[in-house]
Amino acid sequence: MAELDFTLATTEEILKELGKRAKEKRKKEIDYFGSQKDFAKHIGMTSRRYQEFEINGKITLEKFIDVLRGLEVLEDIQELLNKKDEDFFHKKRDAKKMTLEKKDTKSSNDTKKNDTDVHIPNVFE
Repeated sequence: MAELDFTLATTEEILKELGKRAKEKRKKEIDYFGSQKDFAKHIGMTSRRYQEFEINGKITLEKFIDVLRGLEVLEDIQELLNKKDEDFFHKKRDAKKMTLEKKDTKSSNDTKKNDTDVHIPNVFE
């Protein structure tokens, strides 16, 4: 099965994928993390609530952080949000901005299509 492309997925699909990945990580190292019930207790959740997270991905941000901490992957998030790389969140936005600027500077008489042009509709108009 192909890995989910988060850029194309719906919010619900992403949530389910996060739950699925947490379950896979826990089960892969079940001797260390224990059963679903044991792991839920370890992170301070009811087994029912944690089971729901593994199935549908729905969880509060606070509890999601507890899950990441419990699975010992919280440092991966810290790395993503590292202050030394404070322009991380600007990289994609700047790339989109450059693409839009390129498109705006093209002549309206230019009928030749360029394969690198990307049309991004403005959904806020």
